[in-house]
Amino acid sequence: MRMLTLNCHSLLNYDSERQIQEIVDQIVREEIDVLSLQEVNQSQLADAVAEDELESLGYKEPAEESAVIKSDNFACRLSRALKKVKLDFKWSWNQAYREADGLEWGVALFSRLSLTNVHSALISSSDFADNLTKRCVLLAQLADETKTVVAAVHFNGENSSEFRYEWGNLMETIVELGLSSHPVYLLGNFNVDAEVDTGSYTLMCQEFDDTYCSAISKGDGMTVRGRLDGWDDSGISERLDYILTNAQNEVSYSRVCFDGNIGPRISNHAGVLIEVSDDSETCSA
Repeated sequence: MRMLTLNCHSLLNYDSERQIQEIVDQIVREEIDVLSLQEVNQSQLADAVAEDELESLGYKEPAEESAVIKSDNFACRLSRALKKVKLDFKWSWNQAYREADGLEWGVALFSRLSLTNVHSALISSSDFADNLTKRCVLLAQLADETKTVVAAVHFNGENSSEFRYEWGNLMETIVELGLSSHPVYLLGNFNVDAEVDTGSYTLMCQEFDDTYCSAISKGDGMTVRGRLDGWDDSGISERLDYILTNAQNEVSYSRVCFDGNIGPRISNHAGVLIEVSDDSETCSA
């Protein structure tokens, strides 16, 4: 199984049509099975997508809320592009917060396998929609033998105390939903630099393995190059994006993509791509 995570920073600073095409090309080329996207945006004032179209595009609504998917929703547009190349992905999206610029921000999950048990849960200390620190996790189970759990996450890792709060809420959510006995993969932008914020990184690794560390083959793993939102190279690199798991299956490789070297740079973050064996066993917590 191949999994990819990318903070796509959509509808901002980039040609979103080209961005979508590059992601589709990567999915086709690498035969991606699961995709997690963060900063997946839509315009507040755009028209809503009809329910019958969403159903035809494979949309799976979270159990907790009825999010209104707008016509320019980046995940919805990506699902249309995948349909055009005959790829049948199931997907879901939730909203975390909205900004004064008229954008609503969220995370999305895509899977070749059917998505079941889809949930959206608040993990941040703020539940105010206009607060940029509001964070919601999106979780779902894959229709595979072990009912693998995948989660799209976007943490406030710049604030160590808030990260600990969000992490604790996520762990509680996984248990409360009855998902902890299954293989779990957390894919996303943690905003935690393993080399700098060692406390938060250690917390992450108490219950989950960093697939970058366990991969047989890997590069430097750096997903942000430069301090200015990752756009301008400055000689400073950070590893802020991770795929964590409680499963014991072998990780064949972990590599960055969309970094300007392996694939064009299409966001202020590079993506992380891993390949894992399918014989997952859950680690005991």
